[in-house]
Amino acid sequence: MLRLKLPIFIITAAFFLCFGIPAHAEETGVLKLTIEDAVKKGLENSISLKQVQNQMDISDLTLERAKYQSKKLKDADKKLSRGKSQLQEAQSTVENLEGILEGKASNQDITLPNGLVLKAGQTIDDVKKLYNLDENTIDTLKTQFEAQIDMIQTQIKAGSTSLSTGESKLDAALQEAAGEFSDKLNIEGLKSLDIKSTQDLMTTMAEISDEVTNASYDIYKNQIALLIQKSYYDVLKAQKMLEVKQKAMDRAKKQFDLATESYRTGMKAKDDMLLAELYYKKTQIEYQQALEDLDNAMIEFKKNINVPQDTQIELTDVMAEEVKDEDLEQGLKSGLVNRLEIKKAFGQLVVNDLSFESIKKTYPENTFQYREAELLKEKARLEYENTKLAVESSIRQSYETMKRTGEMLKLTQDMVGRAKEVVDIASYKYSEGFGEDNSLLKQLNLESASGTILEVLAAQENLADVEEKVVEIMYGYNLARMKYFNDIGKFVY
Repeated sequence: MLRLKLPIFIITAAFFLCFGIPAHAEETGVLKLTIEDAVKKGLENSISLKQVQNQMDISDLTLERAKYQSKKLKDADKKLSRGKSQLQEAQSTVENLEGILEGKASNQDITLPNGLVLKAGQTIDDVKKLYNLDENTIDTLKTQFEAQIDMIQTQIKAGSTSLSTGESKLDAALQEAAGEFSDKLNIEGLKSLDIKSTQDLMTTMAEISDEVTNASYDIYKNQIALLIQKSYYDVLKAQKMLEVKQKAMDRAKKQFDLATESYRTGMKAKDDMLLAELYYKKTQIEYQQALEDLDNAMIEFKKNINVPQDTQIELTDVMAEEVKDEDLEQGLKSGLVNRLEIKKAFGQLVVNDLSFESIKKTYPENTFQYREAELLKEKARLEYENTKLAVESSIRQSYETMKRTGEMLKLTQDMVGRAKEVVDIASYKYSEGFGEDNSLLKQLNLESASGTILEVLAAQENLADVEEKVVEIMYGYNLARMKYFNDIGKFVY
């Protein structure tokens, strides 16, 4: 669909592009952006990056919660251990007192209510004889022992209830901890692990998750920067294409004017004028299409840097035309460390290794739990190795694309100049009425058109194609270079 009425910023950009007149931001209100400025503004305004930051905050909270739960498990376990020890001691005291009342020797030193001490190995009769106690005193001691037994048993009952509650809380805490990552490990009975193993798993998984999330921020930031860079170059490409179409249209108009004047003076046939007119209209249509492409590229660019669509923008950078060499081995080393999928796969490997080490402390080799943990460990190792292969392959492919596109860019350096020379020769032959076959006409099966308007138009069409091809290759090289940097995890911004 052709646009008859164009936005003012496109008309302005085309005017400046064609005539080389600089735009001044203070006069026109145009926002001038280098590619670095564009990336910076886009990152500041990026909603996607804000979402990643939000996920980082959630990950930090998860790590904080995991550490809190780990401490809670440890405290609960210590409290239960202390409570069990106290209950066992109290139960032993009760059993000892009951034995003393039955005339058995005490198995520990006991301070009597009157301050006397019943030594381990002594019976109450030994105390009676040692301290020359009467029967009434002995009866009183027995009554006091019975009261003490009743009191301790009451404490034991309360302690057992408290211990049961503590065990329930510990079990709930373990259930909660297991719920945090049991689905990721796919191991049943995770809560049957010892407290130390559960703590290690909780904190390790949370720390790895937090590390991956934080690493993903730089990676997503780089990807967003890559998207902004691409859309920046899309606009530059569209501007270049508009320039190419403008030149083609100018050449076609010049040829049409010459053919028309020649026809009016009787020097050329009407066919020449009509063919020149058709070609001129074709270039006008292509120019309108190029304007539309520029309009759409600018809209997409504004969306990616998140600025209002009515903002007038002028891009001040140009696409790189010089090919630069990159070190593939350094790129591979960088990618095999910094790529997000590598970090994730390695993190899962660490977690599964740790879970296997914890499981084998509790379960023997012939159990389902042990075998499953061992298989999951091997699965994580295989996935890590496969991820490394995939990452290395993608880096090598990106490098080859960049290298080959760079070689193509080198080959384009003289193409436009030679195509222009062909146009000049064809124009001269046509104006002089001199006809001779050339390779271009043979290629187009137009040998008989030598020295005619068809040769001139064919040469002009060829020049336009060459100019477009050069722009496409230049654009492809710039994008290939950006993709390579992204694939090796090189964070430019």
